[in-house]
This record gives sequence, structure tokens and C-alpha cells, in this order.
Amino acid sequence: MPDQLRAALATLGCRVNFGETDLLRGMLAAAGYRLVGFHEAADVYVVNTCTVTHVADRKSRQLLRQAARRKPGALVVAVGCYADTAADALRQIAGVDLVVGQHEEPALAARLATALQARGLVPPAARPAAAAGDVLLAPAHPARALIKVQDGCDNRCAYCVVRIARGPSRSRPADEILAEVRAVEQAGYPEIILTGINLGVYHDERSGDLAALALRILGETRSGRIRFSSIEPQDLPAGLLDLWPEPRLCRHLHIPVQSGCDRTLARMGRRYRWADFRTLAERIWARLPDAGLTTDVIAGFPGETEDDFAASLAALAGLPWSDLHVFPFSPRPGTAAAALPGAVPPDVIRRRCEALQSLAAEAGRAFRARFVGQELDVLWDGRSAGGWTGLSDNYLRVVTACAEPLLARVTRTRIGGLTDGLLRGEPVGPAVRCRVPARAGRPADGCAVAAP
Repeated sequence: MPDQLRAALATLGCRVNFGETDLLRGMLAAAGYRLVGFHEAADVYVVNTCTVTHVADRKSRQLLRQAARRKPGALVVAVGCYADTAADALRQIAGVDLVVGQHEEPALAARLATALQARGLVPPAARPAAAAGDVLLAPAHPARALIKVQDGCDNRCAYCVVRIARGPSRSRPADEILAEVRAVEQAGYPEIILTGINLGVYHDERSGDLAALALRILGETRSGRIRFSSIEPQDLPAGLLDLWPEPRLCRHLHIPVQSGCDRTLARMGRRYRWADFRTLAERIWARLPDAGLTTDVIAGFPGETEDDFAASLAALAGLPWSDLHVFPFSPRPGTAAAALPGAVPPDVIRRRCEALQSLAAEAGRAFRARFVGQELDVLWDGRSAGGWTGLSDNYLRVVTACAEPLLARVTRTRIGGLTDGLLRGEPVGPAVRCRVPARAGRPADGCAVAAP
């Protein structure tokens, strides 16, 4: 009997990409491949690429070249946003065998079988045909599962290439989403993250908007914690905040602002102004005083003057963020911003990034210090030096020296101090979720660069 062919997957980019890799992982396992880590020898390497910045492009190319070198003769496959926007360029990379666009991903196993047969190899024997509606999602992480509920975007932000790669907005049927939630609940995952390229515009004709979807998940499943990925400021559903203080909903929202300067926001094509964002943030904190609020900020957008940046920095400094994710402007082919005049010199962009990162560090320390001496619910998701590391429901990283097995468990945790930006805590209650999901044949991605 021939050895089982091995497949390895790696992911770059946002949570949507990671969720899609989980689905590809399940598809390949069902097709008969043995899943291995990306840094192991494999017969097939699949790189889920990202193109949100030129750095993401470069990292995607690097991973593809690494895969080609790791095992000469292996099939190397590019999928993801970069594969949709620069397929011809990726095909020119030595060792890349297939470039598969998002609309072809459901047929990935068939594409691999054809390529293997062309090399005189026998494709793996698929598992017995799955019943219609069976969930193939195979989360890589033992503590949480990513559930994609929406894809694409109808906005016209001047800097963004993702809408070009992903196409128009579309939502998955709520019943299909509920089936996935029940599957990962049954497998024992203590947290789910609802993801989408433009998550806030989710809409199902029968069930309603994102708030209605969350209400169905709360009412029709017994899943553990529920977290939302990024939601655009203008798209936060009116009823979403009304669902709290439901304890299963994590008290964290990531709402990208991109700039605190109205002049810059207008040139970016954003559909709000700073006063709108500030009003939204105040609504969130009025409802959830201890909520973690994180955001994205771009430094050096074309035409951003020193006065513009100073106004943005001052505005951002006026809110108690739990974190800011800072990005230097990266011109993307095909976007309006790539042709705008007023390019900001690289050294100026670096200086502005440093100022924003300093603000992020200061705001993060101040927010975390508020919880010293308090108790938080922490989901332990990995090892740390001498203990465990995990995330509170309001998205604060906590470490503990506790020696007990805590992986994929949630404990009430007393916060004893703050060191180097990390909260130190000690579990004070029993784990409320003790079953670690079975992960046989599901190694974590060998390379992961994730956006929040």
C-alpha cells in the first residue's frame, strides 16, 4: 500500500484567510491527504497568500519559494488574495505549480489530483463521500474556531486592494453558519470568531443582520465565547450593542478608523468623519465600560501634511484604546491611492509610525493597568515561559505560571500585575471548558502572520 500523500498549509493575512485555510485543511483531509506542518517535508504545499501591503506580497513570495526548496518535486500551490490579483506574477516564481483563485478553491482537491496524475503519481483515496451539508471545517488552533460569515466589500476606500481581490459583498446563509457553529461546538472549541471582509454588512434574507445572527447563535447553540472580527465604523449594526451584557459575547470590538483627521479621511474615501467615530466609541464604552477597543491607523497616506498628522495624533490620543495597529501607507496596484499626488517620504512615514506606535504602547499600558487587582475570564491558548498564555474576553494578553494543564480552557483569573505589556494572573476558579478538541492530523500552520 503506498504511503499516504502529505499536505502542508501556511497562511498570511487576516482572520478571513485563516478561516478559509481551516476549510481547505478539512477538504484536503477528506480527500485523503495526511496533514503535516508547513516546515515538514510534504508532497503538496498550499500557501494562502495576502496582498494587503507590499510587505504581505513579499512574504507570500518568500513562503512559496521556501516550499519549493523544502522538498524538490512537491506541488506548490498559491491561493488567496495575491493569487487573485497577481496570478501571472506568481506563476513566474520558480517552483510554483498552481495558482488557484478564490472561485476555484472549492475544487482544489480535484486540481491537485489532476496535477499529481500528470506527474505519474496516484492521488490519495478520498474518504467516503460526505453527506450533503456535512461540515469540513478543520480549525488549526485548539482554542478557537474561525467562522466566515461574509466575503467581499462594496466600499471604495482609495487605498484598499482587498475589495478588488474579493469582489462585491456577499453573505452566507445563516442556517449554513449555524451548522458550522454546532460542529465546532461539538468538537469542543471554547471560542468562535465570526469573520468577514466587511463583517458589519452581513445580512441573511430570513434571519436579518449581524446582530440577528449573533442572537440566533446565542439562542440555538451552546457554544462558548463568541468574538467578532473587524467591523467598519459606519456598519456596526444598530442592535449589536443591545446584546450585551450577554456573558458569552466577548467585550472587544475592532473598528478600523485609519486616521483621526477629517481631511485625510475624505481623501481615503472613508464614509465617516472623526466626530462620528468618537460618538460611536463613546456609545460602546457607555454600554461596556471595560470593553477593549482596538483600531487600525495608516501613516503617510498621500497628501497627509504635518498638520494633518498632528491633528490625527491628537484626536487618537483622546480615546482610551486597548491597542492601535499601525500600518505605513503601501500603494497597491489598481487602487485610487496609488495614483494620488503628494507621496510622503519614507523617512517621514517611519517617524509618524513611531509616534503612533508610542501612543499605542502608552494607551495599551494605561488600559491594562486598570485591571490589576481585578478578575477576568481568560481563555488559555498556548504555552509561555514556565506556564500558559491566554486572552481575556476583552482581548488582553495574560500570562500565568500555573503548572496545571490549561490549554483551551477558560478560567476566572485574578490579575496580579503588569510586566512588559503583559498582564500576570492566577486562575482562581475551575475551568469552565475542559475538553481539548481532537486535532489528529491537524497541525497548526507553520507560518502565520495574522491581522486582528
